[in-house]
Amino acid sequence: MTKIIFLILKISIVLGILIASAYAGRLLAKKLDKSVWLYTLLGLFTGPIGLIFIIILTKLPEKFSGLFISFSVFLLITLLFTQTTILSGLEWGAIDFRFYLRDPSQASVKLEEGVRMNKINPRARKDIIIIGIDESTIREFSDQGIQWPFPWQIHAKVTNYLATGAPQAILYDIMFLDKKKGEQELADSLKKLNVGFLDYPFETKEVDVAYNDIEERIKLLNSVRFPIAPSDKSPQLVEEVTPPTPDLIKASKGLGFANVFPGRDGINRTVPLVIKYDGWYYPNIDLIVVMNYYGISASDVEIKMGRYIKLKNLPAEKMARPNDKREILIPIDRKGFMDVNFIGGSGSFQHYPYYLFANDGTMEGNTSVKDKILLIAAYSATGIATDEKKSPYGATFGIEHHANALNTILNQDFLYKLTDLQNLAIMLVIALFLGFLVPKLSIAASLILTSIFTILYAVLSYLLFDMSSIITAMSTPLIQTALTYSMLVTYRVVNEQQEKKYIRQTFSKFVSKSVVDELLRDPSKIKLGGDKKILSVLFSDIRGFTSISEKLTPEELVEHLNIYLQGMTDIVIKTDGTLDKYIGDAIMAFWGAPIEMEDHALKACRASLEMMEALKDMNHKWEKEGKPVLDIGIGINTGDMVVGNMGSSSRMDYTLMGDNVNLGSRLEGTNKFYGTHIIISEFTYQYVKDDVIVRELDLIRVKGKALPVKIYELIGIK
Repeated sequence: MTKIIFLILKISIVLGILIASAYAGRLLAKKLDKSVWLYTLLGLFTGPIGLIFIIILTKLPEKFSGLFISFSVFLLITLLFTQTTILSGLEWGAIDFRFYLRDPSQASVKLEEGVRMNKINPRARKDIIIIGIDESTIREFSDQGIQWPFPWQIHAKVTNYLATGAPQAILYDIMFLDKKKGEQELADSLKKLNVGFLDYPFETKEVDVAYNDIEERIKLLNSVRFPIAPSDKSPQLVEEVTPPTPDLIKASKGLGFANVFPGRDGINRTVPLVIKYDGWYYPNIDLIVVMNYYGISASDVEIKMGRYIKLKNLPAEKMARPNDKREILIPIDRKGFMDVNFIGGSGSFQHYPYYLFANDGTMEGNTSVKDKILLIAAYSATGIATDEKKSPYGATFGIEHHANALNTILNQDFLYKLTDLQNLAIMLVIALFLGFLVPKLSIAASLILTSIFTILYAVLSYLLFDMSSIITAMSTPLIQTALTYSMLVTYRVVNEQQEKKYIRQTFSKFVSKSVVDELLRDPSKIKLGGDKKILSVLFSDIRGFTSISEKLTPEELVEHLNIYLQGMTDIVIKTDGTLDKYIGDAIMAFWGAPIEMEDHALKACRASLEMMEALKDMNHKWEKEGKPVLDIGIGINTGDMVVGNMGSSSRMDYTLMGDNVNLGSRLEGTNKFYGTHIIISEFTYQYVKDDVIVRELDLIRVKGKALPVKIYELIGIK
C-alpha cells in the first residue's frame, strides 16, 4: 500500500511540474509574442528544461541558433545513449540488419527425398564441420528401435569411428551430467583416442540438490582455470556449476562451459569466453578447443577483462593472419564476452548427419575429417529437445553458435565496436555539420543534403562492418540526424511564420500588397537595424492648417483630415511607395525600400503629381459642400539614407534617417517662399531629368551640405 501511495505521489509531482511548465510556456509566449499553443505544448511535454532551452534560444543571435539547436539534440542523444538503454534495442537491430545484408543465404536446398545440397558459406572455415543429430538421424535410429536420448554406447561408437579419420578435435555439445549405462565405454573411447572435448553448464541460481560427487567433479574441473586480476570488480554472473561425471572429465582432452547469455531482446550476439566463479576465471569450451588447435597451455593465455584475451606463442603456420609476435588479441568486454562475427544463418557450415558415423568400421583412407574440428550436437527442430537459439540471422542451432565463435577466433575476424566516446565524437561532428549547414540552406536543399548524408552514413557504416568488421553506432546517429533536422526545420518554419506575421503587421498598412507579397517571398530584403541605401523621400504638409482647424469642430476636422490622408496614402501605396509616418497633418513616404527599385525617384515624382491631382478633385468636391479646401506643399529628395527597424525593444518602426531625409523635409517648407507646390532637389533631378518637366528655381544653402543645392519645381511628366 505504501508503495502505491508513493507511486501516486511521484506521478502527481511530475504532472504538477509539467502542468506548471505548460502554463509558464503560455505566459512566456505572450511575453515574447510567440505561438501560444507551441510554447504551451513545449512546456507540457518537456517541462522546465524545454522552457530553459527556448529562453536561451530566443536570446541567442540568429546566426548561432542552428548550432545551439543541434548541440542541444546532441546532448539529449548523449544522455540517452550513455545513461539509458532506450536506444540499445535499436542499435542491436542495426547490427542485425548489417549481418542480414551480408548474409549470402547459404541454406541447404532439397534436391529430392532424402537428398539435400549444402551451399557452404565462403566465410566458413573448411576445418569446422558439424556432425548433426538431425531429423534423418532421429528417423534412422528410430527405425532401429533407438530413441533419443541415445545410449552412451552410440556416442562411444561414433567417437571411435570418427577418431580413425584423424580429426583435430571432437566437441560434444551434449551434457553428460548423469551417470548412465555406457558411461564406461564412452570414457574408454575418449581416453584412448584423446581428441574428445566436453562442455558443461554454469547455473545462474543455486542448485537445490547437488550430485553426491560434486566436490570431486569441481576438483577435476579446476585443472584449467585462470587467476582473477585484483583490479577486476565486475559482478559474478553465475552461482553454481555442474561438471560432467568424474570418469568423463578424466577421459576428455578438454573441458569448458557452454553457457550463452542472450541480450534483453533474446538474441545471442556474444559468447562469454571466460566466466568469473569462486575467485577464478573459467574458460569457455570454444576457448579450450582453440587452445588445443594452437597447441598452447593456460600459461600462454593472458586475460584483461574489458580489453582482451591474449593467446601467445602461437605457431605462425596455423594463424589466419600471422604476425611477428605470434599473438592473437581477442577483444572482450568487462564481463569477458566476445562479439561473435556470425557469417550467416542456419546451414552456413559444412554438416553431416550423425547416423552416418555410427559405424563399427574405420575411416582410414577417408580424409574428409582429417585435421578437422568436429562439433557434435542436436541439429533438429523436431524429434528431440530443440537447441535453437536466436542469432542476428534468426533461429540457429546452439552448435552453430559454437561454430561461429570458433570461426571468429581462428579466422581472427573479430568485431571491433567503437567505444561510447568514439561514437559520441562522430555524433558531435554530425551536430556541428547539421547545425552549420542546414540553417544556411533552403528547406528543400537542406532536406536533400540531410537525406544524402543519412544514406552515406548508413552505407559507410555497413562498408566498415562488411570490409573491416568495425561496428559503429548506426541507429543513434541516424535518429540524431532526423531529430536535429526536424528541430531545425521546425524552428525555421515557426520563425518564418512569426517573421511573416511581423511583415504583414508592419508593412501591410503602409506599402502595397505586391510589396508585402514580395517581402513574404524573400524576408531577407528587410534588414533588421540600419542599412544604407540610395532612396527617394517625399514630405507633404498642409498649408494654413491652423486657420482651417479653427473653422471646423474637432469631429469635422478629423473627418476632413482622414479623407485627405486616405487619398494621399492610397497614391503612395499605388506607386509602390512606403508610408513612413503621419506627422500631424504632414505625410512622410519613401521609395526604394524595403523592395529595391531602380526608378524610385521617378515613382516619387509621379506620386507627388498624382497627389496634387487628387487634392484638386477633393477641393472641388469640398467647395460644393461648403467645406474648407486644402493646399499642400511637397518636397522630394534623393540620396544616401539609413533605412531599417529603429526604436526600442518594445516598439520599433521601419523608417529613415540621415541628412538627405532632412533635406527632403526642408524642400517641402521651401515651397511657400517660391509659391510652388512640388520642389525636387538636383539630386532627384539627376535621376528623372529625361522623364519630367521642371522649372529651375534657385540655389539654396542647407545644413550638412558644403555647396548650395539647386532646386527645381516639378511641373509634369513628359
